[in-house]
Amino acid sequence: MSDKNIPLAALIAAFVLMHFTQSAQAQAPSSPTTLAYNIHDDMLKGYQGLGKGAETEHEFQWLLVQKPGNALYHYNYAVFLRNAAKYGAALPEYEKAATYDGSNVDYVGQYGQMLFFMKNYKKAYQFLGKAVQMPGGEKYKPSFEACQKYLQDQAARDAIERGRKPVKNPGGAPGAKKPQDDDD
Repeated sequence: MSDKNIPLAALIAAFVLMHFTQSAQAQAPSSPTTLAYNIHDDMLKGYQGLGKGAETEHEFQWLLVQKPGNALYHYNYAVFLRNAAKYGAALPEYEKAATYDGSNVDYVGQYGQMLFFMKNYKKAYQFLGKAVQMPGGEKYKPSFEACQKYLQDQAARDAIERGRKPVKNPGGAPGAKKPQDDDD
C-alpha cells in the first residue's frame, strides 16, 4: 500500500495519538490550543510529504487564521504557492513574511525576487537592495544587479522618448493627402 493511499482519518488519528502520547510523557501538559496548533502543524508536514496540495493549502490557511503574524508560516505558504504556480497569491504571503520579520534575509530577498518576477521593478529594487546589505544577502546580488540594470535601461528608454517630440508636418514635408473634390 502506497503512502498516498493512507486514509485521511488514519492520518489524523496518528497525529492526535502521537501528540497525546508526547503530552502524557512531558512534564507540563500542553494547553488544548497548543495541542491543536501542533496537530495542524504535523498534519501540514504530513500532507506536504504526501504531496497532497489541497490538504496542505487548507492546513496553511487554518494555521494562518490562528497565527496571523507568524512570518515563518507566511513564508512557507508563499513558497508552497509559488511552487504551485500561484504567483499572484504567493506575492502577498511573501510580503507578510518580510513585514513581520524584516530581519530575515530570505523573507526580504525572496519577496524582492517575487516582485521582480511579477515585474514590479522599483519595489523589487528596494527589497533586493535591502537583502543584499544583510548578512547572507550576497545570494540576492545577481537579482539585485539584474533589477538595477533593467531600471537603468528603462530610464534611458524613457529619456529617449521624452527627447522625441511629435512632429506635425515638418517644414516642406508633404502632409496627408486630402481627397480630391469632384466639383471642379
